[in-house]
Amino acid sequence: MKLRTLLIPLSLAFGATASADAPKAKDPSRIEITVTKRGFNPDSVNVPAQKPVTLVFTRTTDQTCTKSVVLTMDDGKKIERELPLDKPVELAVTFPKAGKLGYACSMNMTKGIIVVQ
Repeated sequence: MKLRTLLIPLSLAFGATASADAPKAKDPSRIEITVTKRGFNPDSVNVPAQKPVTLVFTRTTDQTCTKSVVLTMDDGKKIERELPLDKPVELAVTFPKAGKLGYACSMNMTKGIIVVQ
């Protein structure tokens, strides 16, 4: 009887610790895009229309021309950001309507697509 009384509080304590250490759920409004020697990964992302999202670009190689990213919005406006090596660059944006938009390196050789739904 005494052993059972001790085991229940211990299991509750360990259970609480395990759940506190559990990984957090992925934030759907934050989209990670890595620049590798093969290009953007992923090279196509889906985002909701009329909701803010944060595109996080991280360049992990020096073996490509992709030292910056250029995002072309549906109104033709271009947003360009430098991509320092191994440092995440956040680009907060809200896409007003559904459609397909492009992002690319400044030389337009490495490309990706944003599908706004």
